Order: sequence, then C-alpha cells, then structure tokens
Amino acid sequence: LVPPPPSQIGVSEKEAATIRADLEKQVRAIKKTGVIMETDEKSLEMTAKLQDATRTLIKLRYGDFGEKNIRVRFDLEFQSTIPDFAEKGMEGTLLIEMAPVRLIPCSVYNFLEIARTWKKGAFHRNAGHVLQAISRSDITKSMPFQEYSKEYPHKKGTLGYAGRPSGPEFYVSIQNNMQAHGPGSQQKHNPYEADCIIGTIIQGMEDGTVSRIHTMPGKEFMGDKKKWVLIRRMHILIPGDGPDGYVEFSNSPLVIPDE
Repeated sequence: LVPPPPSQIGVSEKEAATIRADLEKQVRAIKKTGVIMETDEKSLEMTAKLQDATRTLIKLRYGDFGEKNIRVRFDLEFQSTIPDFAEKGMEGTLLIEMAPVRLIPCSVYNFLEIARTWKKGAFHRNAGHVLQAISRSDITKSMPFQEYSKEYPHKKGTLGYAGRPSGPEFYVSIQNNMQAHGPGSQQKHNPYEADCIIGTIIQGMEDGTVSRIHTMPGKEFMGDKKKWVLIRRMHILIPGDGPDGYVEFSNSPLVIPDE
C-alpha cells in the first residue's frame, strides 16, 4: 500500500503540510489566551479544522488504511545496571499501535513525526504510575492543544504525552491513569483538560518488557544515565503484505548521535 496520489485528495503533500502548519499556528495562538478550548465555540471550530487537515496530511504522507492503525516499534537497550542483565541481556522491544486517526489525529501525527525523525531517547523516570521517556527528534514543540477523546482513555498500557502542554516527552501508563491524566487532572482551571494520548502497547506488556523497564535501579526522575533504558531506534510500520500484515515504512538511524 502506498499513499494515494494528490489528485484523489485535491492537494499535494507539500500543500497539505502548509495548510496544516497555518492552522496549527492559529490554534496555538488561541491556546495562549487561556480560554477553555473544549467548550469555546471558536476554539472547537479551529481545532476541528486542524484535525481535518492533519488527517489529510497523514493520508498523503503515510497512507490511507481505513480502520487499520499504523504501528511504531521501539528497539530498546537495557544497560548493565538493570538487575536481570546477566540473564536477559541488553535487547528489548515494544510495539505500539497508534490510536485511531478518526479520534485523535493530531496526537497520532505528532508521534509519527517523532518516530520518523527519531534521534535518540530513553526511559528516565521510574514512577509508580508511569514510565516516562526523553524524546529527541525533529519535533521539539509541545502539542498545539490538549487533544483528547473519551473513547480512548488513559488505561493501563497506553502511551501519553507528558506535561501541560503535552509533549514531546511521553510515558507508558503502568496502571489505569484516568484520574491522574484524564479530564480535569493536574489543574483546577479546566475540568475538561487531559493529557494527549498516542496509542497502546500491543507487544511488551504481557511478555514482561514493560515490567522489566520498571526495574530500573531508581525512582522518579533519574539523573544517572547509566540507569536509563535507551530507546535506540523507532520503526514506523504500515498495513501491508508482510507476515504479520504490516511492512516497514521508515526507521531511524542505527547510530545514536552525540549530544
């Protein structure tokens, strides 16, 4: 499967990116005013336009796969500080299925761009409810608004963007985090605001990989980089004729860049 030709959508990828960038700029300007965007008529109008433009750009850049969701695979490196290093070694994998584009296209698109331009990162926070990761890619800004859908809540095994505004750092929920990261959480001004969500781990929860990350020798934010679990590479996988129904769209470099 390949992205549809521009004639089927009406614009080229470059044109779609320009349209989306202009809408994002307008949405960011609205957010700066402090208005409650989830109930403000103008905000809802503009965020809906941004979401529509984002869906178009995703189709042009990554492909249109109907109800099938794009996936991202993390190649992990466990360092020698992990307690079971001698037994299990350095390698590990997480497979993430992106949330449906029909629900939260901006959150999905943002993470696909993070994965497509991934440089390096690591899980560096070991909390009781989340495992948080540093993200280094071409995406350096937070999300333009707190995109959220009640149809895709912060359940155990989901990925969400850290912070308000959210991203580009992200976390794995290792418990149900509706109360900690769902609507109305972390502030008293806006009862609707929540952390943006990315997708769900479909490989890595049951096989013990996430539990293994949770054994990093430290709690909360860890300053000692030797204790981190590195995310060496990200691979974007799109529906196709591969053995598991997916094929690789892109992958990040093998060599991790210097600081």
